[in-house]
Formats: sequence, C-alpha cells, structure tokens
Amino acid sequence: MEIRDDLMIRHRRVRRSRHVRLSLSADGRVLVTRPFWVTEKFAQTFVDQKKEWLYQQLEKLKKVPISPLARGTRADYLRYKEKARKIAQERLEYFNQFYQFKYTRLSIRDQKTRWGSCSKSGGLNFNYRLVFLSPELIDYLIVHELCHLKQLNHSPAFWSLVSKQIPDYKKSRQELHNFK
Repeated sequence: MEIRDDLMIRHRRVRRSRHVRLSLSADGRVLVTRPFWVTEKFAQTFVDQKKEWLYQQLEKLKKVPISPLARGTRADYLRYKEKARKIAQERLEYFNQFYQFKYTRLSIRDQKTRWGSCSKSGGLNFNYRLVFLSPELIDYLIVHELCHLKQLNHSPAFWSLVSKQIPDYKKSRQELHNFK
C-alpha cells in the first residue's frame, strides 16, 4: 500500500488480467489491478495520468449517501454480529407467537446484496447490517423471512401472511429497496 497525493493506492497483480484497471472504493482507496507482464512503474504512470479522473470520482462518491448495505470490514461484521443475532432472535420469538412456524436455525451473515433469506430446510439468514435499520424495517424484515417458512415465494398468499402482522408492508418494502 502506498500513499501518493493523499490517495491510498494498492497494487495487485492478476495472472488472467489483460489490462491495467483502477477501482475506487467508497472510502477513497484505489486498487490498481495489472497483468504480470506490466511493470509497477508503468502502473504508477497510469495512475498519475488518471489522477484528475480519480479526484472527480471521489467527489461524486462523497455526495452519494452511504447505504447500510455498503460493504463493511470484517471487524464491523464481528462487532455487530451478536447484536444483530440478539435483535433477530427477540423479534423472531415475538412474531412467531402469532405465526407458530418452525425454523431450524438462525444465522447472521455478511451478505452483499440481501437483507435476509430463508432456506427450504427452514434456516433463516439475516444480514448483520440490520442493526442499522429502524425498528419498523427490522420488524418487516423478520416477518418477511418468517413468512417464507410457509410460502417460499412472493405470491399473494405470501403477502397476505405478511400483512397480518405488518399491514403497511408495502411502505416498508419500498423503504428497504431504496437502500440498494
């Protein structure tokens, strides 16, 4: 990792790569991916030529609100995992008093694009980032996955089950989709 002109730059050599490529993360880190046959000096020159573009992209990134689904670090996952498990467990117990569905396990994961999922075998999975959601959205998320235990689809019967505990589920659903 090198720091040049307040940019944190990391180089990565990839055998199958055919071109030099720049990637910019939301926190301003730059990843230079290059084939084995491209020298580090050439890659540094490439970055120097693209500095203006990099700064423009950084400015754009600063204006974009950060989604709770934005990729965190392993430390973030470990820090919030048990808190997320406790919240999910409490809300599952509360709502399952009404539904009386049987689930086999509860898992807290670091998922990139999903808030939750339900397996055919009855396993419920939730994203650890649920700790950053409002209580209303957490309840919607829990009820949504709980109802998949009975209906493994998004049919009218499924939404009917959801609406029994979350009557305004459409509002919560839209709000959750806005985070993507």
